[in-house]
Amino acid sequence: MRLVVWNTRAALLYSLGSWTMLGAMIHYNSTSSGDGRGPENEGDAQANQAGRKEVFTRETALGFKVTTVVTYKDVQPPLTRLLRRVVSFFGFNDDPPSEK
Repeated sequence: MRLVVWNTRAALLYSLGSWTMLGAMIHYNSTSSGDGRGPENEGDAQANQAGRKEVFTRETALGFKVTTVVTYKDVQPPLTRLLRRVVSFFGFNDDPPSEK
């Protein structure tokens, strides 16, 4: 019986530590890079995309022109950025090897 209790406590402690570590990594990655355009995302094409803009212009009854600019930005959650970074680490590069 003592073995079952000890095993349960160890499993709970291990799972708590794992989820805490994962949560801390996600929190650190989301707060340290600001808007996700830091040097670690410099080569990432999706992270460097500019927002899409739509411009609407209309004229009022008094002759004024009203221009509305709507900017859409693709915001990725921290977990998506983390998963993309892990996948890029294990992904194969098709570029020829560089000569140094």
